[in-house]
Amino acid sequence: MSDQKSEFTEGHIVRAYDAELDRLRTLLLEMGGLVVDQIGQAVDAFTEKDRKRTQTVVRREEDVNRYDIEAEELVLNVLAKRQPMGMDLRAIMAITRAVTDLERCGDEAKKIAKIARRRVKDDSEVIEAFSIAAGSMGALAAGLLKSAVEALDEADEEKAIQAAQADARLDAEYKTALRNIHAALISNPSLIEVAADLVIVIKALERIGDHAKNIAKYVVFIVQGKDVRHVKTKALDQEI
Repeated sequence: MSDQKSEFTEGHIVRAYDAELDRLRTLLLEMGGLVVDQIGQAVDAFTEKDRKRTQTVVRREEDVNRYDIEAEELVLNVLAKRQPMGMDLRAIMAITRAVTDLERCGDEAKKIAKIARRRVKDDSEVIEAFSIAAGSMGALAAGLLKSAVEALDEADEEKAIQAAQADARLDAEYKTALRNIHAALISNPSLIEVAADLVIVIKALERIGDHAKNIAKYVVFIVQGKDVRHVKTKALDQEI
């Protein structure tokens, strides 16, 4: 973790400013925790045909959106009243971007839940191998996102890079799952509907990994002021 300090981490003369920044960081952690749980609930709903979980995910999407709106309003208020500079400003910008990524991850979880809801309604089974693949990717995506949010809150570059690099494993599992789906369809074309749903699910999880990687990269921006969003993950070590 970086030894760099700023008013963002050490406190300000104006106590109200501290309270606003603390609330912004709390919003990030609360929203991140909710979205991580949404991912797990949605994947479980799909693999276990659990109607209750599908309803939970769809209902809580409104909570995810409320966090997004509150964070945006708070950021605008802080920028207008406090005119932050330096690491403070970078941290606020990074959290703003991260909240947007989290909201999109929430959308992907909702997408999975809707697929699960349809499968429950149609009372159709998911092939066990496909179910295992989705479960594995779901756990990996949720863990990756959790680590990225924690790294951002702690301004921990090392943890952020580890989270970003973990996305490569998720991408590998995604490609393997796609190949297995293709092979299954060749041997049994009647699986087309189930396969189509599974492709949507694993693509949603792959996108969640991309958003988590984005959040991890914002840590470098906070600490060093470098925008590495378009830098390949393998080159992050060289950048810092």
